[in-house]
Amino acid sequence: MSSSSKPENSLLRRHTILLAAGLLSCRAAAQQSAAPFVGRWTGDVPGVGSAVLIVTQVKPDGRVEGGMEFQLHSHTSSFGEKFEPATNTSRGLVQGSALVIESSLGGLYNLNLEGGSLAGTFSRGTTYQVAVRFTRQ
Repeated sequence: MSSSSKPENSLLRRHTILLAAGLLSCRAAAQQSAAPFVGRWTGDVPGVGSAVLIVTQVKPDGRVEGGMEFQLHSHTSSFGEKFEPATNTSRGLVQGSALVIESSLGGLYNLNLEGGSLAGTFSRGTTYQVAVRFTRQ
């Protein structure tokens, strides 16, 4: 091994360590920003009825685990990798302070974390849009 390759190896090692440390800190920051979404949230969705949103985990990629329950329709859905109405699977994704849910009942929730609540809109199609708010229980 030549003496010129030793500094290159040392530099490569330092860059690898810095990259790994940076990735770990990014992952930790993502998990901290997702933690406020975890919990049980209740609200009323006009046209649908009372609903419970249960977030058990937010994965590092922002995908939500848990489910939604709607009393009026006696409907329960779980969160999955993709939206699938046939299997009662909704899809939830956290990005920053926003949570977007494609509901297995149909419709889209665009919610923002505001203190102890998730507030925003529920829309179905191009003509129906209402304000919604879920409060942490």
